[in-house]
Amino acid sequence: MRAFLTIVRDIALLVARVVAGGTLMVHGWHRWQTIGFEQLTSMIEGAGLPGAYGLAVLTVAFELIGGLLLVFGLGTPLMGLGMIVLNVATIVIFKDGAPFGLQENGWEYNAMQAAVGALLMAFGSGRLGLDSLFLRPKDELEPDEFIEEHPLTQKEHS
Repeated sequence: MRAFLTIVRDIALLVARVVAGGTLMVHGWHRWQTIGFEQLTSMIEGAGLPGAYGLAVLTVAFELIGGLLLVFGLGTPLMGLGMIVLNVATIVIFKDGAPFGLQENGWEYNAMQAAVGALLMAFGSGRLGLDSLFLRPKDELEPDEFIEEHPLTQKEHS
């Protein structure tokens, strides 16, 4: 049963990584090609943040490059942390006071992305990501060992 659940976990992490990474890349491409850095910079300046152009470039770069890394499962925990930071910052800075729902420019999408980021940060890429070439999952580090009984609990055989 444990082997089956490990396979299910690895497949679930693969699906989550590919979907989240693909979504990040689509959003980054849209911001870069459709919205443009000028409009992104003015949105960030409108929120009163310093270094607006740099933040716009950093956001788009993270979405494009980080999304690609997620698809391949490379640096997954770090990319998960980036997803949390990006989406929580978006909620706090741009969606403060907005309703949860999508209909009124809500923050449900960003909350879901942050939650997926938390899962990827906690569980990594699984065995189906490139991270597994460099790191071994915790459950595979040591073979199961027999628990030895304490000498005082062992029964003497006569």
